[in-house]
Amino acid sequence: MTKGSLKIGDVTRTHLVNPSFKEVKILIEKYHLHEIIEQDFLDFTTQDKMDVYDDCIFVIMRFPKYNEKTEKHFANTMHAILGKDFIITVTSNHTNNIQKIQDMYRKELEEDSSEAFKLSPYYILYKIIDAMYDKALIGLAKFSQDLIKIEDVTLEIDAIDENLLSLLLIKKRNAIMMKQIVTPHSEILSELQDATMNFYEGDLDVYFEDLQYKTDKILWIISMIKENTESLFDVSDTLTQIKTNKVISILTIFTVILGILTRLSGMYGMNVKLPFDSNPWAFTGLFLLMFAVAGITMRYFKKKKRF
Repeated sequence: MTKGSLKIGDVTRTHLVNPSFKEVKILIEKYHLHEIIEQDFLDFTTQDKMDVYDDCIFVIMRFPKYNEKTEKHFANTMHAILGKDFIITVTSNHTNNIQKIQDMYRKELEEDSSEAFKLSPYYILYKIIDAMYDKALIGLAKFSQDLIKIEDVTLEIDAIDENLLSLLLIKKRNAIMMKQIVTPHSEILSELQDATMNFYEGDLDVYFEDLQYKTDKILWIISMIKENTESLFDVSDTLTQIKTNKVISILTIFTVILGILTRLSGMYGMNVKLPFDSNPWAFTGLFLLMFAVAGITMRYFKKKKRF
């Protein structure tokens, strides 16, 4: 599905979402692209990579995307082809950032279009990746806030909460997934910076350095979130064990008390001669004795801080 083309100076900017074979074929023929690019265009399972051809650069990068229904992150694959006067981007899933990037870029050019490098496909790609990183940073900030809320709930609950454990597992899985997605970016950006120098005479080093900085920042935040999630999971597991042990202790105490009372009542249920069995106060006395034994037993366990 084509999302639209935009003319930026002499550069044509085209974006597609999960394109059909026909749409890819049209682009391949229009820009005379290599057949290997055609194959990769239709395969969104390919890992991050960068290929340099005689007249273009082909880049595959994955970015984290959040599914609100499942509360899970997954990889939104982006393919980008940079020629001298065109840039084509293709994503496996829809992203609201594309239109936002175009609007911001158009506004930036209206304010200042005197710098030639802003009219290059390489700078446009920088703006796209930069916007993707900004969105990822916003998502990570919300991720951290969610962990703080989960921590408060974890320390307040008095019983085992299966929903909380499930949520922690999802958060742990999301942190691992995001790290796997972003980790290859450092190498890709370094290769892209070197390749750009051979295709473009302008100096874009400062922009690629900015992307490298954001990549490192994102990976650092993800590492912190991963550690916090694992720590929170360990705390939850420890609290669950403590609460489980407490419940088992209380049940054990009641089992001991009931065992003693059952033995006393069972003795007077036997068909043998027992002391006071003919006394009219025997039942009352036995009941009071059982009550006293239960009280003494509970007082003993309470003194030992068993409950």
